[in-house]
Amino acid sequence: MTDLGQLLTAVRFGDSSFPAGGYAFSSGLEGAYRDELVRDEDDVAAFAAEQLESRWHRCDRVLLRRAWSDPDPADADALAEAVATMSVLREASRRAGAAILTTFAAVIDGGVDDYRRRVLDGAVPGHLPVAQAICLRAAGLTVETAEAVAAWQVVSGLSSAALRLGICGHLGAQRVLTAVGPLLMDVLLRPAPTVPASFTAYADITAQRRDAGVAGVRLFAS
Repeated sequence: MTDLGQLLTAVRFGDSSFPAGGYAFSSGLEGAYRDELVRDEDDVAAFAAEQLESRWHRCDRVLLRRAWSDPDPADADALAEAVATMSVLREASRRAGAAILTTFAAVIDGGVDDYRRRVLDGAVPGHLPVAQAICLRAAGLTVETAEAVAAWQVVSGLSSAALRLGICGHLGAQRVLTAVGPLLMDVLLRPAPTVPASFTAYADITAQRRDAGVAGVRLFAS
């Protein structure tokens, strides 16, 4: 695939209108907003920065690369299950992984459906970073472009969640993306860690709380 082809494909898969599953999850932002710990777009930007650096870069990126390079991504999937200590986030990752596998199995011909069937049979958990590796590799992206798509979905998904929660408007959501942009570039230029190890205790607690929804009603799965 040419550089232009990589760019166009990345734009397609990074768009929030593409049904990739990840946009149904707020990573604890919903609970933090309910408790008035996140109040404005600056808080959302700080929240997104922590998720990008302390969770995606240090954990999900490692799992994505392991699944990418392994002929059978089941080992990376098992590792993803082992390091997902929070039940709500573990289930959210599984659900998002199943969603992206289902979408790509319907639109991409590249062996995606084989792994999707293993997920549906319960043979593998199908976590999101593993599913992203399988799907984006099948779509012809390089691992570097796939990482850019996955990292973009983290910050874009959180800005979209902030918009849906009413923390900020459309322009505020764009200011969040502008604020996090330099960190996004910096993280993608760093070497990926070799061992997955995230620490986002604040967000994990707000995601795990069963009553974390706004006015007692959850808009997101995490």
